[in-house]
Amino acid sequence: MILLFLFRIFSIDSILNCPELESAHYGICIFSLDNDSFVYTRNANKVLTPASNMKLVTTAAGLYFLGADFRYKTRLAIRGSIKGEKLAGDVLLVGGGDPLFGLNDIEQFVLKIKGMGIKKLNGDIIVIDDYFTFDRLPMGWSWHYLDARYAPEISGLSLNRNCVAVKIRGANSSEYAEVNIFPKTDYVQLVNRMYVDEKDSIIIYRKPEANVIYVEGKVKKGNARDIDVAVKDPDLFAGVYFQERLNAQGIESSGRVKRGSLLNSQEENPEILIDSVISKPLIEMINEINTESENLYAEVLLKTLGAEIYKEGSFNKGIQVLKDFLFICGVDTDKIYISDGSGLSRYNLISPQDLIKVLKFMYHSPLYLIYYTSLATPGKGTLESRFNGFKDTLRAKTGAINTISALSGYLRTGGNDYAFSFIFNNFTCSQKKITKIQEKILQSFSEYLKFKDKGAKN
Repeated sequence: MILLFLFRIFSIDSILNCPELESAHYGICIFSLDNDSFVYTRNANKVLTPASNMKLVTTAAGLYFLGADFRYKTRLAIRGSIKGEKLAGDVLLVGGGDPLFGLNDIEQFVLKIKGMGIKKLNGDIIVIDDYFTFDRLPMGWSWHYLDARYAPEISGLSLNRNCVAVKIRGANSSEYAEVNIFPKTDYVQLVNRMYVDEKDSIIIYRKPEANVIYVEGKVKKGNARDIDVAVKDPDLFAGVYFQERLNAQGIESSGRVKRGSLLNSQEENPEILIDSVISKPLIEMINEINTESENLYAEVLLKTLGAEIYKEGSFNKGIQVLKDFLFICGVDTDKIYISDGSGLSRYNLISPQDLIKVLKFMYHSPLYLIYYTSLATPGKGTLESRFNGFKDTLRAKTGAINTISALSGYLRTGGNDYAFSFIFNNFTCSQKKITKIQEKILQSFSEYLKFKDKGAKN
């Protein structure tokens, strides 16, 4: 009777029966991993849009099928012959899917060519993106996302997370703000309509069809802002920037930057590999996906699963791998819908109970510790300012899009392990109010367990 009374005091039902959720759709599920039983459910089998909780599935499948030590390779090759200080032929940048390929890696390739004594290229810069298919964006991404850093195009040849930084400075002695692009490149055109004023009111956008970035509005005198903007055609961005760095290092290159393919190549002169960059292990990418909610990495991982398992680096084949994995976890894949790997698409549909099955599967897997530690913890990543009282007991993945909020993960309390999944859709209140509800649920459950343990000891 005492325990029932305490349960009423800390009732999750009373938290959910609030005005903020009157018109919302939601599902709640708490599962005891020790007892293999559900502790609390409400609409647990209702399929909902999970936002970035979709990343829990993508990263788990990535670890299961590829392993924590999987690495990408980006290659530099030449096609032709070297005569003195001239290369009579083309230089090839061959993408291998690495989303971490960066400016320093381009510089390594440039210095490799310089170290070979080459001072002039008589051919073209050819970018190769055979590892992935040419579908750059998943289904269901809103068009107004497409210049944002969190929604870049997905390419087998990436550079600088497929973004440039717009650097805005409110000059003290000028009517117009100082606006520049980093890295410095002619691949992106900048239109500066930014004024210096008494307060910030910054508008930055790039139309989907072109690499022209418009900077409008006002910036406060003396203020500085850096804002990342996604570029169109990241493979060509890598090629153009590579050519620009060659010229900057005194290696003359005036040929075209164009796309090519090594699939079924009929070239008379085979390519000669001269350098390569090996990525960091997959687990480092997964840590970023689950702690910082990095969308680019999640979508690259999705396409990588398709490339490695089904030999086609497409979104569709990657989604098939996710479904294969969910089937292994015990999920009825006929009752879910997957549109991307990051959760940015509103088309995704999965239930809290399905996510519990993934968390449970990973809990009993040899990969559990790697997976568990990849998730955000209070004070870090997307939980930086949340759940201060759960620092050593909570690991979770957040998810948030307008009118959607989710939280799923693991809770260790009272010497026992629990998996939980909360998904809220179609609410009209603020995200902050929903996250407070999520926190109240876990706080209530944790306090209930403490009282339960105390009562059992007495």
